[in-house]
Amino acid sequence: MTAIDTGQLAGSVIRLEPLTAEHKPELTQVLNDPRIWEYTWRKISSEEQAAQLVDMALANQASGKDIPYVMVEQASGRIIGTTRMMHLDRTHRGAEIGCTWVAPAFWRTAVNTESKLLLLEYGFGVLNLIRVEFSIVSNNLRSQRAIERIGAVREGVLRKHRVTPDGTVLDNVVYSITDEEWPAVKARLQYLLNEKYK
Repeated sequence: MTAIDTGQLAGSVIRLEPLTAEHKPELTQVLNDPRIWEYTWRKISSEEQAAQLVDMALANQASGKDIPYVMVEQASGRIIGTTRMMHLDRTHRGAEIGCTWVAPAFWRTAVNTESKLLLLEYGFGVLNLIRVEFSIVSNNLRSQRAIERIGAVREGVLRKHRVTPDGTVLDNVVYSITDEEWPAVKARLQYLLNEKYK
């Protein structure tokens, strides 16, 4: 697999810039916040651990496995989070959107909704995917409800799929959107951006 070259994906509230090493210091600061990790299987508790996550994303980008982005607030130009297209499967035309971590100040704003719209547009429109997956840890009910609201279909549960650093075993809930479902999901995302966050 070779690295994938992709440009910025621009929205009105944020733009998604392909992750580079130059983003690492600022993104590390954003990710070094324990509130981000409360409902994930990861538990980042130091700047060093946050930096290691960025290094891993850069390595996966170089190998062609993932397309990681930083979320940049259009108004200020500052990095406010990260997300990525991951587990790209060119043969079966699928991928997962995940590793979406946003600074708490931007929770319940248009940021996550717009990032999903931008990535799904890229996945279905540019990469010609037929399926995009989301995998959400079972105790993160807020994220499950959010992905259901936009029209993703709950496919099932991967039992005992993640083990946290303290030994807690968690299930993962799998959702997907197919190419046939994408037009309705796109309309829903656009409605949310135009009505809920204006």
